Amino acid sequence: EVLARWRRPDGTMVSPANFIPLAERSGLIYPMTHALMKRACVEVGAIHANRPHLNVAFNLYAGHFANDSIIGQIQSIFGKSQIALSQIVLEVTEREPLPDLDLARDIINRLQKLGIKVAIDDVGTGHGGLSYLMKLGVDTIKIDKMFIDAINTERYSQTIIETLLELARTMNMEVIAEGVESFDQVEYLQRKGVHQAQGYVFAPPLPASSYIALVEAMDAQKPVAEEVASAA
Repeated sequence: EVLARWRRPDGTMVSPANFIPLAERSGLIYPMTHALMKRACVEVGAIHANRPHLNVAFNLYAGHFANDSIIGQIQSIFGKSQIALSQIVLEVTEREPLPDLDLARDIINRLQKLGIKVAIDDVGTGHGGLSYLMKLGVDTIKIDKMFIDAINTERYSQTIIETLLELARTMNMEVIAEGVESFDQVEYLQRKGVHQAQGYVFAPPLPASSYIALVEAMDAQKPVAEEVASAA
């Protein structure tokens, strides 16, 4: 998932929670998203070129679904890049309600026909709720960190997670758990059939150079793992 970070001249970081809502309200979110997509092509395109299993995800604001211009923008940016359209995941955020669900569904359907996957981000915490799952026809749901944090502390958290998992299975959607920070959480999610997750237990947010090094290191371990498996 491509994330935006704001580093001040003195090296201190501004939390995305402080500037992303402002960017959305001001309209700066559109050129920001465009710039992030172009930069991803430059910085991580080569590492994705021969690794079709790797995806790159971008968050889209509700306003991106007010018209279909996002489709042409993505085709223009990625049409000649080393990142294939089939490697792109677009995450629909729920901070603001979608202006037109029927139009959003049409746009999502057209994106999916290009091979792009679409996910609902932070499921259970935003404006969309279950209506987005029912009406948008997305490929993936992302379970919000709030529910993951509460797996062993809040009485109903596991019930909510299991309900979301059952919905996803019934609707033939993939599931990604967000904000996973402990091996206890990993083990619980694996027992429940969740095979995709992101969070600090795996790696913190990384600059492109560190991400590339991580991917190459993981690739270097594959022959060893395969040799062990063959020997077994």
